[in-house]
Amino acid sequence: MYGRPLSRDDYDSSRWIVEPFHLFDCCQENDGAAALILTTTERARDLKQKPARLLAATQGSDHGYSLITHNDPDFASANFKGVARRLYEMAGLGPGDVDVAQIYENFTGGTLMALVEHGFCAPEESDQFCTVENLTVLVGGLPINTSGGNLAECYMHGLGLVNEATRQIRGTSTGQVPEARVSLVAGGPATAPVSSLILTD
Repeated sequence: MYGRPLSRDDYDSSRWIVEPFHLFDCCQENDGAAALILTTTERARDLKQKPARLLAATQGSDHGYSLITHNDPDFASANFKGVARRLYEMAGLGPGDVDVAQIYENFTGGTLMALVEHGFCAPEESDQFCTVENLTVLVGGLPINTSGGNLAECYMHGLGLVNEATRQIRGTSTGQVPEARVSLVAGGPATAPVSSLILTD
């Protein structure tokens, strides 16, 4: 979607896919590839590019969560509650320490729930939190999906988000957050299992 700005009017007038999702609430399918190299801190010191350190990574599912049966007792969930709690415990950080986030958004609804379940806002605060001003580089409190994410850059099933989180820590993103030191990635909302990770400098 580079070079194709989307106005609120264009979004509102786009066709329904299935309520509550309009056309632009859904990612575009595309072909492509993404890769990353994971190695030890010692070996990373000798690489040409500045490394991003993997501080914490978690994967799992809450008890009883099942996308297939749609019988989960906590239906309005992206399934990150336990994963996010363990992630922050492992990292020794909290939501307020995150400088930039890459949130998987095959559809926008799961993104909102993922933001809530990672502690960035309460459900009743999501309208005030999820504004262009708050989520945008240079002006926002928590810039998200700074490369465009799955909706506007490409749908590489989340790996592109890990690459963008790495670029943010390196300081090489085209949508760079100044002095980004902690970058969070949330992958696969509303599936079982889900995963999250935190990168740092």
